[in-house]
Amino acid sequence: MKKHGDLTRIRHGGILHWSTLCLLASGTVGLTSCDSDKTYTATAKDQQMAELEKSLDEIDRRRAQLTQGYVDHNLEIPGVGFYHADAQDFFPYAYGHEKDGKWYANGEWVDAQPKAPRMSVSRPSEAALKKVEGILAKEQEQELAGEGGGGTSSSPTPATHHTTHHYGGSGVGSMLLMYWMLSGNRNNFTPGAGYQQAQMRQQGWQQSLNNDRNTVRSHAAANPGYQRLVQQSKQSGAPVTAGKSVRGGFGGTSSGSSSSFGS
Repeated sequence: MKKHGDLTRIRHGGILHWSTLCLLASGTVGLTSCDSDKTYTATAKDQQMAELEKSLDEIDRRRAQLTQGYVDHNLEIPGVGFYHADAQDFFPYAYGHEKDGKWYANGEWVDAQPKAPRMSVSRPSEAALKKVEGILAKEQEQELAGEGGGGTSSSPTPATHHTTHHYGGSGVGSMLLMYWMLSGNRNNFTPGAGYQQAQMRQQGWQQSLNNDRNTVRSHAAANPGYQRLVQQSKQSGAPVTAGKSVRGGFGGTSSGSSSSFGS
């Protein structure tokens, strides 16, 4: 019987024709799928979900350090400010912020660009912790007012408390960061009503974040294109924005992936 090459043994137009050719071709080009030329364009919903996912990842990343009582230099907590590690306090501007020929550092405007701080992390002072607790108490009052009542419910309505980009401004993510910080330093100050109320509400806040996480997972599961957009964002460092396109097909991505999500 006359032998034929591997390609000619595959019946042209048969069900295995194109898929087998793809597998044979992949030996020289890597794991690039046959429909890698297909494109997906990001929607406004994709952008919203990507921002939410990044915010949730950042909150999760901060938890371990804050519950141990330490705060990163220049960490911003919306509603509180930027943390200056050497001063062990929060201020309205980031350390090194420049404006009109002056620079901001440790609560003061100085004439020359400040040197790098001595500490990259530190524990907040007692005064700073009391300040944070006061802001946390006010945010809880606003949250409860938005729910239509006073009281001390530990189950905030998830639909009204989604995080948004960068911890969600004055929202659940911000309050959890404050609570974790206070919890990690509870031996360094005398907790008041704001902290005690947060103890009762923090499980509800965490459940709200869990609900947001499930929303992102559901969107990703239903939209493979979204998953490729996030992969591209991790690789390039650029955020997912509506109208951005990404190439790629089933089971394959472009070469040179990275594991870090861009800022």
